[in-house]
Amino acid sequence: MSDYEITVNIFIHLLKTQSSLFSEDRITLIKLINNQTDDIKSLSDAISYWLSEHPEVEKALAEFEEIGTRAPGDKQANTNIPKYELDKKNILNEIQQSSSSAKETKKPT
Repeated sequence: MSDYEITVNIFIHLLKTQSSLFSEDRITLIKLINNQTDDIKSLSDAISYWLSEHPEVEKALAEFEEIGTRAPGDKQANTNIPKYELDKKNILNEIQQSSSSAKETKKPT
């Protein structure tokens, strides 16, 4: 997996598993992803830009990254994370689903 693929894959994993990190700023995130082409580099760059403005999510993503031994600074895929479909449509679907998941967890019992 390339660094771009790793970033997008971990981001999707966070959307699936830690939806509460993605507060109300999902609309901005959806617009940002919608404005990208469907190639992994532009999607990863857009996610990295969004993360720079959301340090709590960026920190969670960094915890899943493992530094590989291939070269200094190279990322290696975290084998504990499933491989997801890395395309624009899937990212947008996960943002929408994480919104629903977050609402469900906030409902009083």
